[in-house]
Amino acid sequence: MAMKMDRRSFLKTSAAVAAAVSMTGLLGGCSGGDNGTDLGGFTVAVGEWSAVPYDQGIGTGKSWYADFAVTVRVHNLDNSNGFSFPAKSVFMLKINGQKVALQGGDLLSNITLVMKKGERRTGILTFRLDESQKNLYQAMEAQTADIKLTVGVDPTETYTGVYEGYTFKKDSKLA
Repeated sequence: MAMKMDRRSFLKTSAAVAAAVSMTGLLGGCSGGDNGTDLGGFTVAVGEWSAVPYDQGIGTGKSWYADFAVTVRVHNLDNSNGFSFPAKSVFMLKINGQKVALQGGDLLSNITLVMKKGERRTGILTFRLDESQKNLYQAMEAQTADIKLTVGVDPTETYTGVYEGYTFKKDSKLA
């Protein structure tokens, strides 16, 4: 998968990834288990990622930015209660040790993760690299950037971005 793609390709790829991951979630549900990380009341499984740059052009007054998208599956384990909390406190992306701002995604409502009782959802979280972080995108393009996604508050799970297949792998047990 090439790092450079246009917006239309990005949206098509994101939709295909979301559909594929949601289907795997359905199949996993048949086995009676959920292979996500148990974060005290809910589980999270992290899937594929992509990064797409946008150059607004000279003279437009708009600057360069890049969107980093990651597919996430969340399962509320509580069959009697729902929950709602700021996603910025649960999902943190760092590239080469530098924090990247959570922008949104179809899994969130106003940057808040809202889950009904027992609900399972798969969606995309989007983080935005601004113009001052262009060097981070360039390091990803060169496949030298260290990409870390931390999920949870207490406990947390850390994932490392893998360039082969553009996926994440768990670093360690819960911290």
